[in-house]
Amino acid sequence: MRKIIKGLFLTIGILLSVIQAAESAPSNFYFINTIDRFSEEYRFEGLSSFFINDEEIYVADNGGSHIYIFNLDGSPVFQFGKEKGITLPIDIFVYNDYIYVSEEGKDSIEIFNMRGEKSGIIAPPYEGFAPSKMAVAEDGSFFVVDRNSLKICVFDREGEYGYNFGGRDIFKSIAGITVKDGRIYISVMSNNPVVRVFDTKGNYLTGFGQIGEGEHYFSMPSGIKVDDKGNIWVVDAFKHRVMGFNIEGKKQGEFGIFGDPKKDLYYPLGIDFRGDTFYVIEKGRGRISLIKAMSNEQ
Repeated sequence: MRKIIKGLFLTIGILLSVIQAAESAPSNFYFINTIDRFSEEYRFEGLSSFFINDEEIYVADNGGSHIYIFNLDGSPVFQFGKEKGITLPIDIFVYNDYIYVSEEGKDSIEIFNMRGEKSGIIAPPYEGFAPSKMAVAEDGSFFVVDRNSLKICVFDREGEYGYNFGGRDIFKSIAGITVKDGRIYISVMSNNPVVRVFDTKGNYLTGFGQIGEGEHYFSMPSGIKVDDKGNIWVVDAFKHRVMGFNIEGKKQGEFGIFGDPKKDLYYPLGIDFRGDTFYVIEKGRGRISLIKAMSNEQ
């Protein structure tokens, strides 16, 4: 009996040690800072999207009808808005020193220079076109979601329309779109698979992820981005987290949980990154959070 009791105590001690070690294990991701305004005069009113190049962050504030530009550390650089014709911006990208903006109520994509002056438009490819989410490829070609039809419209670097693919019978909904190394990655909110991968001609390649209630399921997928290692990072707004996967759908990393208002995510919508720093738009707190990866999981 004494041996049995002694064995039980030993087993309990081992289990407690494992639990304590797990609780004290350092996280692979660390909160750094937030960007929650351009200045006291220009505060975020309803962030919709952002775009990051090698030097700056370009932010579309739908609620405030503004475009904000920051350095990568969050220091303000430039802003423009209604006085330049910005109304309810949905998405934004930058190519060759020009800023491309899709907006609610407009059937064209507007182009601005770095001083916020309008330089031109991308005309609608067909009647009823309503540009929303956008993604630009390395060669300057870009892909635009028509929020009316859920077609993906493809333009070359000169803004000439080429073709489209998809539609409501295929996607049902589109939450995010990104392009990397000749592949288009799309996240959807209402059916499976959640992540879908296409070539640039619109041919389906692969997909993974399901909507559900368990830990390994998505609840409300939104933004999507692919890093230089080919890992696919997907934002889940309702679960307040970001998860990374390889092309086979195997999880490569995860961060975010609802809790501490200063350090945890709250209804994240979009993601981008430079180096080992992740930038995440939080709809719930009206800010961009900067989170550093401290391992090789990125």
